Amino acid sequence: MNVHLVNQTEVLLSNMHEDGFEQSQENEALYYGAIAMWVTSLGRCTFAVLDHYALRLELEPDDITVTLQWEFDHDPTTIKQIDMHIQWPELPENRLKAVQRASHKCTIHNTIKDCVKIVVTVGN
Repeated sequence: MNVHLVNQTEVLLSNMHEDGFEQSQENEALYYGAIAMWVTSLGRCTFAVLDHYALRLELEPDDITVTLQWEFDHDPTTIKQIDMHIQWPELPENRLKAVQRASHKCTIHNTIKDCVKIVVTVGN
């Protein structure tokens, strides 16, 4: 899996079928810390659900990318919202809403949904 830190509140996940873990960042000043790792786990968990969905539809999930952006709240500092954009070029147009619904089935999503707003968009 490739994890690219775009900025302090955005990661891009790709090649999620590949073994291993490669991390990169847009510039040397960025640090892949605990919050980015935690948000990455949401994206990876969502991909596991989509991988299963792809198997049922006989689609290739290899080209799926997931971009996650998060917004902080203060007093106390928490993550207020995560915007997840799933890009799946092979996905038929008539399956976009079904994949959006399926993305809400991951364990991490269901664990945090009552304390963090998660907004999912899907494109192809």
